[in-house]
Amino acid sequence: MHAISIRISKIQFLVLTMLPVFLWAAASSAQSAARAAQERTIHVPTAKIYAQKVVNETLAAHTEIMGLEISAVHPKKNECTTIASDEELGIGEKCDQDEFEVMKTDKPFADKTTEHGKEFFDVNVPVHDANGKVVAIIGVDFKPDPKQTAAQAADAAQQIAKEIEAKVSSIDKLYEPVS
Repeated sequence: MHAISIRISKIQFLVLTMLPVFLWAAASSAQSAARAAQERTIHVPTAKIYAQKVVNETLAAHTEIMGLEISAVHPKKNECTTIASDEELGIGEKCDQDEFEVMKTDKPFADKTTEHGKEFFDVNVPVHDANGKVVAIIGVDFKPDPKQTAAQAADAAQQIAKEIEAKVSSIDKLYEPVS
């Protein structure tokens, strides 16, 4: 039997030993990018009531929004809850203090929030019926923008509320079934 001798230079050895590491890193990076893209994708619930339809349409029209919900007091239940949201799990949650404050004062409330290491504005704004009465609160989460101020976020959310008000003439309209 003859022994075969293979000569590998130091550079070739380094390339051969490091290649699997680079391939693993590239695959890991691609998986992370795919996961990040999935996290950015908003999967809105199917509209069963008009308020959800409005949320879905508003999200589609405003790419600067990463989250949106509508909270209201049901005419027959006298309890404030989230009635439409970009997240199925959010629907039915009781209103928090910020929402009650906006309902009471009829003024927007902007709060800087941190989630997953990212800072963004969460703004609550009143929605009025055709008579000017507060019928709901929208909660708008804007995509992180380090240049955005609380005043800018509040102004943008108020503009979105006006768009919604143009579609909602009364509290009953929010709860109207859609097909």
